[in-house]
Amino acid sequence: MGVRQVRAFLAITVVGVFMFITAFMAIFPLVTPAKVDLSQYADFFAKTASVYTGIIGVIIGYYFGRANEPAVPKPEPAPADKPKE
Repeated sequence: MGVRQVRAFLAITVVGVFMFITAFMAIFPLVTPAKVDLSQYADFFAKTASVYTGIIGVIIGYYFGRANEPAVPKPEPAPADKPKE
């Protein structure tokens, strides 16, 4: 397994764990027998999710923000500048 595959695996794993934690935290008040104050839990959820969101943003930006081609294409030479054949 190459370096690229290992990095991709790690990125997918981190994103998957984040999604699992977020889903568990969202469903927890619904399945727990304890009474949960939803306004306080919403504040806790927002603060906790914001920590992971930055990490996920860096990972997604790194893997999907890169381009194989330059962002600005090279300009074509003007007709007068083209070599004569």
